[in-house]
Amino acid sequence: MECKAAVVVLVSKNGSILIIKRRERDGDPWSGHMAFPGGRRESNEPCSETAIRECLEEVGIKPCTLTPIGIYFPNNVPDMKVMAFLSCVDEEIEPKLQFEEVEKAFWIRPEELIKDKDAFLYKGYRIWGMTYRILRDVIEKGLYKNCVK
Repeated sequence: MECKAAVVVLVSKNGSILIIKRRERDGDPWSGHMAFPGGRRESNEPCSETAIRECLEEVGIKPCTLTPIGIYFPNNVPDMKVMAFLSCVDEEIEPKLQFEEVEKAFWIRPEELIKDKDAFLYKGYRIWGMTYRILRDVIEKGLYKNCVK
């Protein structure tokens, strides 16, 4: 499957989902946004390798098994085709943040999210756009429950 970028929805065995807050940076169209670990694809790299590489770079967690969730498009870059993957992890691993790109990381339980119009709210943070749509699909379709043990 062809993509320009890939993201990973990491889910722990208790159903928590890892969300990052991107660092504010000039020239980054997603600067300061809440997101999933991920990034742009390099040359002919398969989308799954992009997801693994970017997740490892940004939060220091190497996803073992990736399950495709689907293709998504960011609101502000509509021609950016992003492949989203789900990956189960045994525990809420403490992320090792790449501080150049990632400011914070949170393990969030779905019941902690407050549904807003086209967003989720979490402790003063707003999860919107493509990240919201992916997270909504993961929750509404019960995909995260595949990781719960």
